[in-house]
Amino acid sequence: MNASRKFLVLVFAGSFAVAGVRAGTDGKAVTATATEDQPEEYKNWIELAIGGVITSGDRAQFEQEHRLPGDQVYGGIQDLHVEGIIGKNAVFSIDGHALWDFNDYDITLQLAVPNLGYIKAGYSEFRSWYDGNAGFFPHDDVFFEPPYPEMHVDRGDAWIELGLRAPNWPEITVRYSHEFRFGQKDSTVWGDTSLTGLPLPFVATRKIVPAFRDIDEKRDIVSLEAKKTFGNTDILLGMRYEHNDNDDSLNTERGAGQLPPVVSPPGQQRKVTQKQADDVDLWSGHGITETRIRDNLWFTTGYSYTSVTNDLSGSRITGTHWNSAFGEPVPTLGGADHSYIDLAGAAQIKEHVFNANLFWMPLESLAILTGFRYTHENQDNDSTFLALEPVANTPPFTPVNPAGGFHVGPPIPVEGARNSDYDRFAQRLEMRYTGIKDWLFYIEGDWEEECGSVDEFQSFDEPIPVDKDTHALGQKYSIGFNWYPLTRLNLSGQYFHRIASYDEDIFTAQFPRLVNQDWKLDDFNIRITFRPKLPACLGTLALVTRYDFEHTDIDSQWQVPELGLLAEVQSGEIKKHVISESLTWNPLPRFFLQANFSYVLNQTDTPANDINLDPQTSPTVVNFRNDYWTVTSGIGYVIDDKTDLFADYYFYCANDYFKNPAVAVPYGMGATEHAVSATVTRKLSKNTRLLLKYGYFNYRDVTSGGHNNYQAHSLFSTLQIRF
Repeated sequence: MNASRKFLVLVFAGSFAVAGVRAGTDGKAVTATATEDQPEEYKNWIELAIGGVITSGDRAQFEQEHRLPGDQVYGGIQDLHVEGIIGKNAVFSIDGHALWDFNDYDITLQLAVPNLGYIKAGYSEFRSWYDGNAGFFPHDDVFFEPPYPEMHVDRGDAWIELGLRAPNWPEITVRYSHEFRFGQKDSTVWGDTSLTGLPLPFVATRKIVPAFRDIDEKRDIVSLEAKKTFGNTDILLGMRYEHNDNDDSLNTERGAGQLPPVVSPPGQQRKVTQKQADDVDLWSGHGITETRIRDNLWFTTGYSYTSVTNDLSGSRITGTHWNSAFGEPVPTLGGADHSYIDLAGAAQIKEHVFNANLFWMPLESLAILTGFRYTHENQDNDSTFLALEPVANTPPFTPVNPAGGFHVGPPIPVEGARNSDYDRFAQRLEMRYTGIKDWLFYIEGDWEEECGSVDEFQSFDEPIPVDKDTHALGQKYSIGFNWYPLTRLNLSGQYFHRIASYDEDIFTAQFPRLVNQDWKLDDFNIRITFRPKLPACLGTLALVTRYDFEHTDIDSQWQVPELGLLAEVQSGEIKKHVISESLTWNPLPRFFLQANFSYVLNQTDTPANDINLDPQTSPTVVNFRNDYWTVTSGIGYVIDDKTDLFADYYFYCANDYFKNPAVAVPYGMGATEHAVSATVTRKLSKNTRLLLKYGYFNYRDVTSGGHNNYQAHSLFSTLQIRF
């Protein structure tokens, strides 16, 4: 976008605000009229909006992070509410908004008649933006431009709902909705290239090439619910039918850029399209009861049944372009380009869930909640496809049958199936005690056991069928307190310990295989809220300090051929510290200041950290780090009885980038972000309000080599009219 067009974006966005300010310059006359008239209650309003953004750098990254369209004017109706009486007592209302070039629409129409029911319908749609950029390789600054730098997915929902609310009749609600998701988005299943500039003996191939998904999904939902009270018991019955029709594809690239004259003919670049279509039907029914035996004793039960069927189809074809047809010649086909066609499968899931809960207060200061849940789940899946394996070319050699190349061999029929059956039992106990003045104590316990059996086979990669029994045990124990020693001071603390154990009894399978794993998590957090007493001239102050510590140990055990069951080893250790501080200060009745600070230290250690393929670039696999800190602050000032001012600032910084390109792709986050905004709100008359907002955004990303960097200026204005 050239400079003149960028200037026009802000001019158009600002002209609406300027016009509004000029309309209210005769403030005395407006004020006089407002004071002389009796106050009116306005039940309806419309809020008009216009805005614009100027970006430099990666516009798609800005759009993805802030959900605003870059380098264009947008606007329309920000908010609308209209209501009125039809006939004697029927109420009709319209709510919604519509913003052009933003693809953000929402409208709800409702007609309600007291003691009879209602009918309402609506439509909503919104857009999510995605940046097509992928990886950056710091050696030789290798970066591949995405085929679609800016992508988006539109999500929408059209629906209608009818409700019966007549006295002495059950409350009945019927609803139909049609949902959709359509567009393109980036994928982290990146493609590969060997054009990284790494010399021998290093392996030059890295997965840094952009990939994307085509999304086309539709869902229709019909639901019915009925609720009725019999004595001291509420009964709710419901059903739901859902049909999903999904047609998606993953588009990747192999050997990106490896074409003549960079490499010898015919090159190695090829494009892979993996398509998958799902035709899903879901039936579900449920029943819930709630019985109030006494005021201090409640009992609830519930049951649900769900059946899901899925018809699956798809293919994975390698070609010279995306969406290639099967059979097209691919001179650049590689020896590891495994493909398939004619994928056909069926899956069925049946699930029964029963639960019961009891709430009891034997004492005014003691509350007990206990619950039980049983789940039975059965899955039955099978599929077939034709595998396409590369075969070395043979003479006579031609441009489409080059020497040293490959072509697709004869299709190989492949089939697979899986059947699983699981029983799960879950229990919960919670107790809360307030019998000690200024104290609240609570303890909680959760237990879940799972037993299952799995049978699966596939005729191609795993000649030995899998036959195993699975066992899982989950436990969580929590204890905490809230203490209010002073009116201006309170403390809260919590500790919980969680255990998750997964074991398998394997009768037949292909090894090596993970057979046992234990997770142990300890979490402690404490929060202090303090409102010190200040001199009246300093106003009021509130401080909230919080500290969280989390530690996780992961122990795993594998079974391998010939060696049998290996000893259990620690396969992972995760440590996380979070420190946060919040401050709110009101030095004056019309002025306030807020500030929040958060610092996170998060690191995962695994045995892979000891792998060192090249001593000069140690280590090969680095500890996973997710350390970052954020600062947010805001100030608000009431200039007069008609004008408010608010400004805020946001800062984010992560310094987890570790450069070891000789043996890996650096994935650690290294980024800094600043965001500043200022908002002025002006009441032009008793029923008119103007808002003007300016924002500045600055983002710097080391991980992407600066390709995700951007700066942006935004201007946004609204005019609300109540009537």
